[in-house]
Amino acid sequence: MRALHVGEFNRLRPAVNFAGRTASVPGYGWGPRIIPDFHLIYILSGIAELRLGLQTFELRAGDIGLYGGGTPMMLGSLPGDMFEYYSIHFDWDRESPEPVHPSPRMVYCGLEHMEQEPAVLEIGYAAADLKLPFSTRAPQLEEPLSQLVEEYRQQLAGYEVALRGRMSILLTALLRHLQAERQPESRCKIAPALELLEQQPGRVWPVSELARACGYQTAYFTELFKLALGTAPKTYMMEQRLRLAKQLLLAGESAQMIAGRLGYGSTHYFYRLFKEETGMTPSEFRLQDS
Repeated sequence: MRALHVGEFNRLRPAVNFAGRTASVPGYGWGPRIIPDFHLIYILSGIAELRLGLQTFELRAGDIGLYGGGTPMMLGSLPGDMFEYYSIHFDWDRESPEPVHPSPRMVYCGLEHMEQEPAVLEIGYAAADLKLPFSTRAPQLEEPLSQLVEEYRQQLAGYEVALRGRMSILLTALLRHLQAERQPESRCKIAPALELLEQQPGRVWPVSELARACGYQTAYFTELFKLALGTAPKTYMMEQRLRLAKQLLLAGESAQMIAGRLGYGSTHYFYRLFKEETGMTPSEFRLQDS
């Protein structure tokens, strides 16, 4: 099955091309066609049938469909039924937030083009690659979807930038939901510690303190941590701090500021550890990505 990696989420600049609320009529359908961007649909009422290549999905109220990457698609209602849905066309990463309506660039094709596997979307998220399902249940996303559709409908001054912000919020909520669904029980048990690490990345946390936050003895917490994330707590903290340091360097922050912000103690110590882990100084790393 073909996979398409759309990029690292924290570096993407999503752009909305169209956002609307649509109602079908019994027996009506869209496609077969290939869209030029990516499409997120959210069913508000009724039952929709989404076909992506050789795969077919039945979507009900509260369900999301997500596809793109050149996958031929068909969307329609069941016989004698109708459905209503939010439709969001977007690009994962584009410099300009200006909407570019997808209709003129859609390619309509024959049923023979549906005889292929759909492209599986992958995204870099939370230091790992996350596969995005073609359909998932996420009724909690109806509110941010409603706000995005209304922003597009009104098109007030600055709406292009507002759409990018709302799309970023929507995608963040979706990715968090997908990640939570796939977390093993051991990860759920250490969730309070992970939340502390995310909230205060510059603090050097004793493992015993993280264990107490979860209500466990240090040894048992360490076992759970390794089971959930495949690495020891101290190693994980070092890796996450380095990942954040890279992000801040690429965002233009100075090595001196990063050293203080992330608890390295001194700029010299930050330089030494960074080169040991990456083989480059912070300056060399920044120049390599420019």
